[in-house]
Amino acid sequence: MPSALSATPGVLTVELDPSAIMQSRPPEPLSRDSADLLAGPIADDLRRIVGESVADAGLIFPAALYDLTEILQPGLPMVEAMLDIYRGSLRGGPFEAQLLAIGSAGGRFPQAAIAPQRARGSGPLLVLPFALVAPGEQLDPIRQTIEQVLLEKGRASLATDRAVRQLMGVEPVHLSYATFHDLSALMKVQLEHAELGGLWQLIEAALYRPDQIETVELASGNRFIGYAGEVWTPWLTFDDLAQHRQTDSAQTQAQYAQWAQAQRQTMAGLASHGINVHIVEPLAGVQAADAEVALSVAKAHTLESSMPWFREAIVAPDDTTDAAIVTLTEHQTPELGILAYTALIQAPDGTLLGLVNDYPTQASGIDAIVAHWQAQAGATEATFHVERPGGITAGGDPAHLQPWLEYQGEA
Repeated sequence: MPSALSATPGVLTVELDPSAIMQSRPPEPLSRDSADLLAGPIADDLRRIVGESVADAGLIFPAALYDLTEILQPGLPMVEAMLDIYRGSLRGGPFEAQLLAIGSAGGRFPQAAIAPQRARGSGPLLVLPFALVAPGEQLDPIRQTIEQVLLEKGRASLATDRAVRQLMGVEPVHLSYATFHDLSALMKVQLEHAELGGLWQLIEAALYRPDQIETVELASGNRFIGYAGEVWTPWLTFDDLAQHRQTDSAQTQAQYAQWAQAQRQTMAGLASHGINVHIVEPLAGVQAADAEVALSVAKAHTLESSMPWFREAIVAPDDTTDAAIVTLTEHQTPELGILAYTALIQAPDGTLLGLVNDYPTQASGIDAIVAHWQAQAGATEATFHVERPGGITAGGDPAHLQPWLEYQGEA
């Protein structure tokens, strides 16, 4: 009995001039007819590079260009999707080596699972993915050959170059073939050059070591725990950082800006690769040296995914029925924008009813925090102020966030 179908993936890399792509979107997927026109030169390239044995395997590719982040995702969903489509084309019959070029119809890609995102600013290195498909024992020697020769001998032919230019409307600087492992090596170099080695460490673990716990500590104090294609990260507050490092306001502002920038960059990078990031309460156990202990604590104290902010209660607002004034102070830097809000709730005589710091953990959290406190004020017909002093309002040694009390900001 023949073994189950297997797939070995690769890509045609399409390197573009950054000035031609970074402010625009990748081209639309090719139509079905155009996809068929591109299929011939690509199949000819693979036979030339890998050998005639490639003709014994099926070849499937979506005729579209993708950013690397769309390809290198946990579980390699692009490969699974291509294999499923190929398997479906057999309609339950025996394996046949055929060429399947997937194109769009009516401007839409028929398979939503592999539709390109075409995000603005993708590239400048885009890829056209493909997969060779055959029963496992038949594909194994082809897979070994591809891993050995595809990058070394994989320059695209003039026919492929011409087809890509004419059909996709782009002007490649360079066209060559590579394996997914080659892409990983390339991305590692790029991220490490950009001083984002910790991000690559988490991505690599999600791709190739999902059963192992991966902990990453950044110089700015950020901590990430990866496991099973997901990542957990404690949300450090301004006050916690100052308390831990015993720093004054100026020092803490500089250090917290570094932490926030690294946190945002890493979270955005993980999300772009389809890696779920969970925000965790900044408890001591999450910092445990034992990775299993840290992961267990992180899972037990993960914030609800529907909550787009983290709250640090300085004075918990247990009873706000007598609230007469709700003042929301915005803390921000010119480079990073809004980092936190401090909410001050007061009774008519000025008595403190509550003092909390709310940190947006995602972009939607900014508006959500303001709307929450505006609704809280409306419930008791309290006066509502939003103060925007244009920086971070903090004091003390160690420092802590403070509300803006001069009422000279933008109310």
